[in-house]
Amino acid sequence: MRMTVRRYRRRRKGSDSLGFSFSHCGAPFFDRLVYLSQSINQPRKTDTPFIILVTRDKFLHAGIQHSPAPVSHCCVFDTLESAFSALENWPSARLVVDIESRATPLTDLLNALRRWVLYPPFLAVSLLIRADDYDTRLFCKTTGPFEVVERQISADTLHKALIRPDTAGVTQHDYFSRDEWTVLQYLSQGESLRSIAALCQRPYSRIIYRLGRILSKLGLSHRQELLHLLNRLSDPHAITY
Repeated sequence: MRMTVRRYRRRRKGSDSLGFSFSHCGAPFFDRLVYLSQSINQPRKTDTPFIILVTRDKFLHAGIQHSPAPVSHCCVFDTLESAFSALENWPSARLVVDIESRATPLTDLLNALRRWVLYPPFLAVSLLIRADDYDTRLFCKTTGPFEVVERQISADTLHKALIRPDTAGVTQHDYFSRDEWTVLQYLSQGESLRSIAALCQRPYSRIIYRLGRILSKLGLSHRQELLHLLNRLSDPHAITY
């Protein structure tokens, strides 16, 4: 009788122990952890874009969209205002501005970006500029802590430049101060030095000193060279060499 019961139990449960049986429940806890880690490490797009691109160039947008991930995961906007609104929803995204396709003067564009870069929330901004546009590159680098990236680089190089910006050896003294930037804005609007002194309520000698600082940072030797440079940069459709 006992042998018959033991054979029946072994046939039904696979063991002589009363508590053993094949479980029909879900996977153990550690198997679920392995599955979760695999799903996290799996390369896939998330809801947050890697790049918020400001450009009017459809060819540039199409080239970035067909690039490898994560560069291809981007949202494009025509204006800075719409891009800033998107950054409120995606603060971890990188703002990339195409300087060559701007529709406003460069000084106005950089003035809006300076407020986000030098002051809270201290946004990280990358500027796409042609490699042969030396005047624009130098002016942008002196305006603020922007990451200036060549417009013709490959997608892999762009990814590396956005992940590890090259800001070594650059200090805050290399940028235009608030007073120097105010003088530059008035000069780009056609104001004379004496009128700038009256508008800023500062002595004329102080404006001359700030003008000398501006020329030194841009590597220029005369005020006329600065005026010609501002005139070229104020035209969105001008080509500088």
